[in-house]
Amino acid sequence: MLSIVDRVVRRAGRATVILALLAMLALLALGVVIRIFPVISVTGYDEIVELLMAWMTFLGAAVLWGEGSLYRVDVLAGRLGPRAGGVLAMGVRVVTLLFAVVLTVEGWRVAVLSAETTPFLRFPKSIAYASMPVAGAIMMGYTLAGLGRALRELRSRRS
Repeated sequence: MLSIVDRVVRRAGRATVILALLAMLALLALGVVIRIFPVISVTGYDEIVELLMAWMTFLGAAVLWGEGSLYRVDVLAGRLGPRAGGVLAMGVRVVTLLFAVVLTVEGWRVAVLSAETTPFLRFPKSIAYASMPVAGAIMMGYTLAGLGRALRELRSRRS
């Protein structure tokens, strides 16, 4: 069941990041073309780019987090041996879990308490800020799954 959820989250996350990047590139290219050839006036596109950048950054980090590509302590863990390396890996997971919890809780607070709007389009900035608790929740899920796997590995080494 968790592998299905993992696959869906990764695919949706990757697709969202790619679409956000493509939309940002299109909007920025349109902005450049319009400055060179001022045929029409498109204002506020930079506010959409800012929103897309927030989601692309945080969601992209969450996807990389789930793949284990965002951080590693392989060199040190490998030199310590299997038992000490396992304990170190467990400690790293606990610290990363704390980070993910703080990102989720504080990101939620920022998103919910924000009354800011963008200057031109009047979009609530909480839409961009919501990327923080969403990414934090995804990171927490991946970290908890990693902690479960690490605990099973430590138990199997003891047996």
